[in-house]
Amino acid sequence: MIYSGGHQGREIPRPKCGRLFFCWKPAEQLITLDLSQVKANMQASVEIRKKLAMLIGSLIRRCVQEARMIPHVLNRDEVINLLVADPALYERLVLDEHAGKTELSKEDLTVKVDVAKELEKLDKLETFDDSFWDGPEVDLSPVMDLTNQLTRTFAVYLGNAATLFDREFEDFMNKFRQSLQRAGMTLKAVDFTLDDVAVLEANAMSHLSSGEFLQAFTFDRLLSSQIMIKQVVNLPGAGFSLREDLIRHGLQDPDLAPGLIRFILRISYVSQGAWQDLFSILMQLVHDEPGLFDSVGISELIEQDVVFSCNLLCRSYAEIREWSAAERRQTIENCLQN
Repeated sequence: MIYSGGHQGREIPRPKCGRLFFCWKPAEQLITLDLSQVKANMQASVEIRKKLAMLIGSLIRRCVQEARMIPHVLNRDEVINLLVADPALYERLVLDEHAGKTELSKEDLTVKVDVAKELEKLDKLETFDDSFWDGPEVDLSPVMDLTNQLTRTFAVYLGNAATLFDREFEDFMNKFRQSLQRAGMTLKAVDFTLDDVAVLEANAMSHLSSGEFLQAFTFDRLLSSQIMIKQVVNLPGAGFSLREDLIRHGLQDPDLAPGLIRFILRISYVSQGAWQDLFSILMQLVHDEPGLFDSVGISELIEQDVVFSCNLLCRSYAEIREWSAAERRQTIENCLQN
């Protein structure tokens, strides 16, 4: 029997014609590998590498989708607000609680929180519409409170995504190798070429083109995770950087660029520096590829983000407010050039 690479797959009998059938999910089309074209005890053939890339891309997309929904225990005020706003949802949550289906607490109501939707709250804060630097001093409490909340949410999301992918990918590769062994093959290592990883890049790009920046860069992080190295699945050593390609593609699209840059600025502090490398890559690309995006436009977006501005300039909000607009802008541009 040939087993699928995930808990949602199913067993499929192997016919005698020498073709290996590998099912990823019941709802998806069967993928076949012609074993007669592959030599035993060798590195992965072109056919196997391409099929494997397709399967890995599907696995990462599923893990990203599942990880973005994290459980959250409602406090008293949230329960009251939910009861007033959506009685039907409140009733369903109560039934789940009594049925023991809640994920964090058997006594409190638990809901699923969409991390991507939570991060969008930063865009909807009215405080960001105010002028931080000119006029009356702005109360930053709403911004800081939401930032701290999103930092905790993002940490849970990132941990969930990594744990889920590690478990699912290891299980998938073990079963994939076992399937090949039953067919008389030994898969020692998979060395993807640039042509092989094109399908993986296309998966991440589809998220980016839809404005799903969190999902696009999570896809990249999982693709370059340690579990890939452990399973001897190697990405191209040169000429391939999905992270750079994503940012470059976003900057080339005038509809995507402003949102992408705002995301990179905010995720750098929401992630507590875990994804700060995205900003370094952004600035390196702008420096190395003239015409890709105007650095002045980046300075303007930085000025609109008070948290990033304070972090970049290593100054407090009160200190920066004392500077003139020209001094503030020049200081930001100096920091970007260093």
